[in-house]
Amino acid sequence: MPPRLEIDRRTLRLIAIAFVLLASLTVHRLFFAETPPAPDVLILDGRTMGTTYEIRISGDGLDEALRGRVEKETADRLDQVDLWMSNWNPASEISRFNAHRGTDPVAVSRETAEIVAYSLELNEISDGAFDITVGPLVARWGFGNGARVDGPPSPEEIEAIRRHVGSHFLHVERDDEKGVYTLRKDDPLVEIDLSAIAKGYGVDHVAAGLEELGRHDYLVEIGGEVRATGQRPGGGPWRLAVEKPQDEGRSIETIVELSDRGMATSGDYRIFYLDGDRRVSHTIDPRTGRPPENGPASVSIVTDNTTEPDAWATTLMVLGEDKGLPLADSKRIGALLMMREPDGTIRERRNAYFPEPAPRD
Repeated sequence: MPPRLEIDRRTLRLIAIAFVLLASLTVHRLFFAETPPAPDVLILDGRTMGTTYEIRISGDGLDEALRGRVEKETADRLDQVDLWMSNWNPASEISRFNAHRGTDPVAVSRETAEIVAYSLELNEISDGAFDITVGPLVARWGFGNGARVDGPPSPEEIEAIRRHVGSHFLHVERDDEKGVYTLRKDDPLVEIDLSAIAKGYGVDHVAAGLEELGRHDYLVEIGGEVRATGQRPGGGPWRLAVEKPQDEGRSIETIVELSDRGMATSGDYRIFYLDGDRRVSHTIDPRTGRPPENGPASVSIVTDNTTEPDAWATTLMVLGEDKGLPLADSKRIGALLMMREPDGTIRERRNAYFPEPAPRD
């Protein structure tokens, strides 16, 4: 499990090593709230987007021929997402856009344009809490692509970076008739980071491939973001466990049953360090350039896809309980927030659109 670190002069050099290791770890791993795999389930797994993925298919015809078809379809679709949205692949559309130091339009795929357009919509809905241009701030706090690990930024550094952060700098043009899709930025230094939405989109994209193969009972998971469709082996909805947000060890907080739904979780308990008594996680509030104050320990979101929950989980990590839950209610978004109390206990807040806890049998 990732080490718990406190910044001081002796540990700064250890942080550099730690974050190299963290880059290869998943932020939130998935718990399956069920018995060990049954004979009537086909399981495939692998690595993508700096994390792992797992696919479970139930039903009939679970032979090696199906495994081969699923493996090829999944690999092709994950390669597509990588070429569209990766910040780590220099050949991706996002990387090329970030490297472009101009304000003229840059051609992208329809898929990238749609995800950026949705991100801009969520930025407006959330009053700036979700912002795909926040990457340079996240990196300066020591996380993600291009992370600096020489201590937290000064107020002057934060303000200097914030001058080139903001979704208002971005513009998306979509012409379905002509098949032309472009991104444009008003500030040549603005960069896009889709890491808070790309895994969820990847889940939906892989799920679409399974549907094309005629499979309608499956679970797709990438880095803890999940889509569960149809029935699990033996019948009934898929049973998933939401992890308790604790720094050491792993345990289940609650069990959720899902069918034809997607779920994503974000939290402050897997990738973080301590700056004195302050917990600094990879979630940065774009509106302040700093980690949220007294934010949730964990947020889980459920909707009828996985792209939206991925982005909304980050949004509510920034907005917190008082502003985040009312916003989720207004959009009929299922939300479960886990708040860390001063004594270390966890307090749950779930709205009416989030599934009720399933029995632990």
